[in-house]
Amino acid sequence: MRERRTAVRGALRQLAGMCAGLALAAPAAWGQPPESQSIVSIRVTAQSFDPITPWVKLAEQNVSGSGLVVEGRRLLTTADLVKNANLIEVRKSGRYPDYQARAVLVDYELNLALLEVGVPSFWDDLKVLPLAQRVGPASTFTINRWRPNGRFEQGTGELVDYGVGSSRFGTAEFPVMRGTTSMSGLGWAEVMTSGGIVTGLLTSHDNQQIEATPASLLTLFIRASRQFPYAGFAQRGFAWQQLNHPALRASYGLPENSPGVLIRRVHAGGTGAGQLRPGDILTRVGPYTIDPEGQIEHPNFGQMLFTIAINESLDEALPVEIVREGKPKSLKLRRQRLTPLDYRVIPYVFDRSVEYEVQGGLVLQELTLSYLRAWGKNWPERAPARLAIEAIMNPLRDPGKAPERVVFVSKILPDPVNLGYEDLPNAIVIRANGRPVVTLTDFREALQNPIDGFDVVEFMPGQGRAKLVFKADSLAVANRRIRDRYEIPRPVNPVPAQASRAR
Repeated sequence: MRERRTAVRGALRQLAGMCAGLALAAPAAWGQPPESQSIVSIRVTAQSFDPITPWVKLAEQNVSGSGLVVEGRRLLTTADLVKNANLIEVRKSGRYPDYQARAVLVDYELNLALLEVGVPSFWDDLKVLPLAQRVGPASTFTINRWRPNGRFEQGTGELVDYGVGSSRFGTAEFPVMRGTTSMSGLGWAEVMTSGGIVTGLLTSHDNQQIEATPASLLTLFIRASRQFPYAGFAQRGFAWQQLNHPALRASYGLPENSPGVLIRRVHAGGTGAGQLRPGDILTRVGPYTIDPEGQIEHPNFGQMLFTIAINESLDEALPVEIVREGKPKSLKLRRQRLTPLDYRVIPYVFDRSVEYEVQGGLVLQELTLSYLRAWGKNWPERAPARLAIEAIMNPLRDPGKAPERVVFVSKILPDPVNLGYEDLPNAIVIRANGRPVVTLTDFREALQNPIDGFDVVEFMPGQGRAKLVFKADSLAVANRRIRDRYEIPRPVNPVPAQASRAR
């Protein structure tokens, strides 16, 4: 009997030990794959301003996505997920509680962001997965995510090829993974792995087609984030043309099999600005020879456009070789990004309102791509033609020109002072009271100097009405009436558009 009681007590102690072990085990011990300990779910409450009526905030939206645990107790996700965020909450292991996070670095040009969670216990049991440095074409991958029901889900896909792309918020060029998957309901920033190693971060999907940022660029972004101040990634400051037409090559005196592309235009800022010249033949960038169609042979990605080489490192200089006026020449281009003053058309506005002016019921703005995207994905064809032309053909400032924007009328607020001027929305302003207008500041200053008691606003030809005339002494009264009627706050000049934000 004593032996039986001893055996029972031993069995109970063993069972208690097993239960204690289960209670303390990490989530993966419950049958979850190891990747579940390196991926969290993110929920964002976001609110943006109306791009057409910029003092009005749109309704709040709730979006969900994923975050990858990286070194330094940070979470890597896409900038697209956290743009215009009022609140960012993260959940690990698919379970309550939710932890509040904050964005410490957002780079809209790369569509990448880093988040921090200030509660130390949040990081318990979370692990960092290694990032792949090379992924071969036609390889398979796993897509990982936490579902809202607390279940960790994995699906498979196949890498098709690589391309050179940019985020829809900017102009920086970088490698893009393109693949297919049968996994449905894809969300934001899903993490791609292969054999427990991160291969990419999903940035877009359309039915079974996906695009992702490869792990090599994720690694470079994390490394860049440790620099203070954050220097960001470079952008191309020139336009180029293929030299694959025999007659064009002959006009530049190029041998039949010689490498290189033609520099057609150089902008005021970006990599190459102030160093390259129109007419230069760019033959080599970094370690790569450029063929007449602008292709290089990349050791990791295969045949790619040469522009990928601009952001392959964080070095300050990019060695290139050119042919100028028939003579070979070596240069070290300054790797630099475009500044807000280099843009004629602002590429994006997030986390704040755009700058605007209201005069006589006319709402004036400086043109942004955020405004044009109000017409949907196909905005180049659906948006007002003159505005779309400016954004496509002349988005950047030319060398030697003063900073300028495209000032236009985004909306007319009906009032007796503007009766008969209903056809002005989307008209581009070129002068006010006889002075050229290339910024909202120009417009405001011009209105301080009426012409014979009248304020005269002139518009680009071919947009309907040529000019608008207000009686100057009654405009201030009308402005107060319109602001009260439409509940318009006094505009505050915002911080200039940036490619990234850090807090």
